[in-house]
Formats: sequence, C-alpha cells, structure tokens
Amino acid sequence: MPLSPFFLNGSPSEQRLVQDLVNEHLQLFGQDVLYLPRKIINQNTVIREITASKFDDSFRLEAYLVNVDGFGTPSDVLTKFGVRDQDEVTLVVSKERYDDFIAPFMKLFPESERLNAQTPNEGDLIYLPLDNALFEIKYIERKVPFYQLNELFMYEFRCEIFEPEDEVIDLPDGLTDKNGEDVDDGIITRGNIITLQLEKDDSQNAQAYVSLASTVPGVKSIQRINLIDDGNYKGTPTVTIFKPTKGVTAAGTVTIAEGGIDSVTLTGGGSNYLSVPTISFTPPNKTTSSQIKFGNNSLNHTAITDVIGANFHFTTNVDSRDTGNGRLSLSFWLYPTKFDPAVNGGTVMWTDRFKIYYRETGNIVFASGSGSIENTTQLNLNAWNFIRVEQYNTDATISVNGTASNSLNTANPIMFFAGDSLKLGADASGQGFIPSQTASFEGFLDHLTINLTGDNALRTNTATQVPTTEAQQETDLQTNVNSNFIRKMDNEFPSVIATTDATKTVTGLTINYEGWGYTSVPIMTFEDPDLGTQATAVAIMTSRAGVPNQSIDRILLTNPGTGYTTPPLVQFSGGSPVSVAIATAIVSEAVLGPIGITTGGKGYTFTPTVGITSVYIQQSNETIPLLQNAQAEAVVSTAGTVKEIRYSNAGAGYTSLAAAVSISSVTSNSYGEFDIDEVVTQVSTGTSAYVANWDTANNVLKVVAASGSFVIGETIVGAAASYRILSVGDDLSTDIPFAANDEIETEADEILDFSERNPFGEF
Repeated sequence: MPLSPFFLNGSPSEQRLVQDLVNEHLQLFGQDVLYLPRKIINQNTVIREITASKFDDSFRLEAYLVNVDGFGTPSDVLTKFGVRDQDEVTLVVSKERYDDFIAPFMKLFPESERLNAQTPNEGDLIYLPLDNALFEIKYIERKVPFYQLNELFMYEFRCEIFEPEDEVIDLPDGLTDKNGEDVDDGIITRGNIITLQLEKDDSQNAQAYVSLASTVPGVKSIQRINLIDDGNYKGTPTVTIFKPTKGVTAAGTVTIAEGGIDSVTLTGGGSNYLSVPTISFTPPNKTTSSQIKFGNNSLNHTAITDVIGANFHFTTNVDSRDTGNGRLSLSFWLYPTKFDPAVNGGTVMWTDRFKIYYRETGNIVFASGSGSIENTTQLNLNAWNFIRVEQYNTDATISVNGTASNSLNTANPIMFFAGDSLKLGADASGQGFIPSQTASFEGFLDHLTINLTGDNALRTNTATQVPTTEAQQETDLQTNVNSNFIRKMDNEFPSVIATTDATKTVTGLTINYEGWGYTSVPIMTFEDPDLGTQATAVAIMTSRAGVPNQSIDRILLTNPGTGYTTPPLVQFSGGSPVSVAIATAIVSEAVLGPIGITTGGKGYTFTPTVGITSVYIQQSNETIPLLQNAQAEAVVSTAGTVKEIRYSNAGAGYTSLAAAVSISSVTSNSYGEFDIDEVVTQVSTGTSAYVANWDTANNVLKVVAASGSFVIGETIVGAAASYRILSVGDDLSTDIPFAANDEIETEADEILDFSERNPFGEF
C-alpha cells in the first residue's frame, strides 16, 4: 500500500520549523567558534596524502558543545614518545548555517586547494575561544538525527586537539579569547622546517658574439621560417630542416720520383667548395722492421734504382769551402746486402765534389779533390753499419762503426758547394767524382745527417762513438751543435695545397712537401665539397582560443646553417598531432651564423632582451638587395644563466664585419629582508613556502609548508628580498608544544629509579 496522503511526513513548513528551532537553540546555548577550512599546499600524487596545508581563512559559526564532563578521559597521556594532549570535543552546528554562509565562499577557492567545497571536511580546524585552543575535525556525522521529517538539519563534529605537523595557520586580526585578550595573529606551526643557506648573489651580465654564417659570396643560409599552418598538437613536435645539396668532388693525378711525389695535375675542379678542401694521400710503402734502424722506414736501394736527387738539394747554409764554417760531419747508417766483385762494389752517394763507395772487399772509400782514403774496417754484410765522414779545411777522415781511417790530406777535399745536390747510388754513365763507379750500392740506408759544427779540428779518436739514438746522431758530440740537415728516411705523407675561386671550384694545386717512402704512385683524394651546415630549429608552442591541445606559435632558428642553394624542406615529427603544421624556409645571403655565448652570466630571473646591430639599409628609390635586420630571443636556464640565443630572423645583407650582440643587464638578486609569515617563491619552479625564521647575519632562512622542493643554485624571492640558495636541509622542529621528550626523561629519572627492582623501595 502507498503512504497515506493524509499525513505529510515532513512538509517544507515543518522542516523549516525544525531548522529554525535548531538555529535558535544553537544561538541561545552554543559557543561562537571559528571554522578554518583546510587548503592544500602540496599533496602526494600517489597516495593522495596532503603533505603541506594552510588555514588562512576563517568563518564565525555558532556551535553547541556536547561535552559535559571535560575533554575526554584521559586528557594528557604520558607515552614512550613524550606527553600527548588528547583533548576531545563534540560540536553540533547548523547545516543551514554552513550551507548558506560558508559553502558559497568555499566554491570560490581554486579546485586544487579544496577536496570538497559543498560540505565540511575532516581535517578542517575549529578554534574554540572558550579554551583558546585549536581542534581538528576527525569525523563528521552528517545524518544525526537520522532524516527527521525526511531532512537533515545539523552536522556533528567529533574533534581532537590539533597536533601540528606542517601547516600554516592565520587567525583573523582582532580575535579575542573568553577573557577578552587578543589572540596572536599569524600563527605558524613548526612541524617540518626547511633550512635554506642563502648566498648574496654575485650577478653577472651575459655576453655573446656572432659572425656571418658564410663569408663565401653567393652561399645562402636560412634567414627565417614562415609558419603556414600552426597545426594542432598534444606535445611539442620536432622541427627538421633538410640538409644542403652536396656538390661534385674534385679529382687529380700524381707522379712520383725519388720516393716522393713529383707532380700533381688537376683533372676536375668539382663544385660547391665553400672552403678550400684538404687533400690526402695513401700511406707510403713500409720496409720490414729488421731493415729499419730508426723510425718507421728506411731507403731500399738496388743496383738499378734511379738516383735520388730532388730530396737532397741543400741550401747555402751547407757549404764546406769556408773555413769559418768549421768542421763538416756527414753521417748515415748503411745496411749492405751484397758485395759484388764483378762490378767492383757499389756507390753509396755522390756530388760533383766527392763520392762515397765500397769495394768488393767490403772496405768503404771516401774520394775527393785529388785523392781518396779507404777505411780498412770491413763493412758488416746484412747488418747495420754506422758511417761518418768528417772534413775540415784540407783534411778528411772516414769511420766505420766507430773506427776511423787515417786522415786524407789533399789540396781540396771539398764535400759541398752551396746549392749542391746529393745523390744516392750511381747512374749508368758513372757521373760524379773520379774514379768512375757505375754500380749502385745494394741494401738500405737510414737516417742521414749533415752537421756544420763551427769548430776548427777533426773529431778526436775518443769521440768517434757510434750513436745509439736519433738524438745522439743529430747532435755533435764535441760541440753539442744540432745538425743542419736531417733525412730520417721515414714514411712521410706529402702535402698539397689547393686553391679555389669565386665559383666555388678547385682551380690549382701546389706541392708543399714531396713526402717520402713511395715506391708506387699513391692515390690522391680530395675532401668532399662542403655540405654546408644543416640548419636546426625549435618549435615554440602556445594555446589558441577554441582549439584544443596546443599549436605552434613560432619557429626559432638555433643554427641558420650554410650552403643552401634553394629553400630546403621543413618537416615536423612527434608531438601526437591532431593536425600537422606546415612551414617554409626563406634563404638569403650574408646571413648571421649561430650566436655564441661568451659568458652566460648569472642571476637572471627574467628573460633578457637580445639586441643585434642593424644591417645598413640604404634609403633610396633604387632597387637594392634584400636586406633585413636580425632578431633573436634568449633562453634562460634554471640556474639563472643565458644558455642559448635563438633567431626569429637571422637577418640578411650583413657585411663581413658581421654584427655585435647585446643582452640586457641582469637585475641583482641580492637584496632585502624576509618577514616572518610571508610567502617566498623559488623563481624557476614556482615552489612556495612560508617564512618561519630569517637570520640576517648568517643568511639562513627557515621555511615551512613548502609546495615542492627547493634546489641549490636557484633564486628564492620574497616581497622585498632575493637571494640564491646555497644549501638545503630539513630540520625536525622542537617548537611543538610538549615535544620535550629528552627533558621529560631526564626529570623522570630523578623521581623514579628504574634500575632498582622496586622503584618505590623494598618491602
């Protein structure tokens, strides 16, 4: 059966009557309290725990105190962690009063600060002037009495004395307790204090420099990127600018003579050489290790090997005619592989003034002027022998492995005239000083040195030692004078220098050094034409009205690149696009290159303005080339330094002098004082906290109720102060009432001695 229509079971008028009676009862017999809603400062995103909160708003509300026999039993409890206050109260408030006078204001708070704006919440605070104490709402009974007349008329708050942890409490000005005394405003709990050691910031202005992207006429770079369609993205896309087009590689041929390159011929100039290319060669041929005295190679010579002359042409500083030059010493290492009686031995080296050769017996001979001298110490076959020839005025000697011959005294034993060429081996016609010797030596020759010592006597018999190192051979033992000429016979790469013209092609080749050790023609390789430098850019995102997600606001060049002949393709990737952006690149000549940071400065709490010297634009009615001033933006790191400068326009028409970069000065971050209870903020991250204490003398700032983490090196600012964070530390506060456990234990030990079996005495 349905309910009887003759009984209303809670009409609006009856419900209104009961609510009025509840309100009147509370106004007659209740207490004026303050309702302080909890606002969230920081919340754990995983377990939803509120780690920091504040109570900076309060609402006056009448409440009925249900307690009649005190604040619960027991009130204060001595625990193993100290004394704990367990006062409890039960308060009844009008639901209508909360809904009409508090709930509308709760809805004005940001959603991130409130869990529920419709009804009271556990965790909110009640200030009870009767006891001048703060109570935390632990539980709210929302259905008492249980749907009387089908409606709810009140809330029952079950509260416990508030135990502060990491909260900020701000009571209204002019608040008085039951005795009419003022209650301190701006109460800040000392639950978890963060100690910040601050350092007065030594701010420094940033500096930067810039040059042209390319100094080659006609070479183009990216001037700017025009955004055709800004797209629609969930994230930031990557901007890719295609590489410049590769040119044609130059080509050439090589001939060799006497172990090095003799000539180079350019067969193709290539194209798009924005800079002079480097030229490389395949390595010289290498002798086996057993046939090397010093270094990495030696000269391999046979009976039919052509003479070696071009690499042994001496300048005027090697001339033994002038007695003022002193003693001349020629030394080398010889590794003979054959003594041939049929050809009377072999010629080792000669000029138009002298000849050195060995006989079929293995004895070595020095011939010059009108005579010759032979060292009777036989050369070692298939082994290294050290030969030294010395000449001073009309005297000369030749030594083998440290044993010197008798002195040759002739009218003119001259070894060198200025400009003479030293040749190795002998040619078929037997050129050189008589006696004619048409056969070349067979074997290896290594590390030849010539030394004009400046002294006026031959080397003594005690100074004919055989060198054991390159350094010993290259320095005269008696005078400590360095050699005038050294040929190590090591593998040495040749050096060829290319030249280019305005057409960006190779036009000429010049041999800078012939190299050494080639027995076959090497391969000459030209550096590839400049690809230039691939341009790079980043997308700066923004939100558009009426468009979900994000769109590209602008594209900034981090490197304008170089070597472009036509505008390259610009592509976007990533960012989970709903629709893809479209952009085109504009290329120009005389564009500025990447901006280099000389110093990033320090202490920037704002993005500084970047200024670049303007390009001179002629004011004329005549047609002029495309000229445009560069524009750039700075990027500031979390440490307060300028870490990068990007172009919105890299300019065009700049001269080889390029331009100057100016960055606005940093505002000093070291000033002012912090006030207790004020909110301070970390500049880069927005992390905020309340000031608990400020030690001006030591620059120590203590804060509570932090909304995030503070980072060393960041700048923290208040209403009238700014400093850099030097260190961060957490302190467990000792300012909480009753948190004096050490003192309690010490005092208790004097009253009760628990070391005894019976602390109250023996029976």
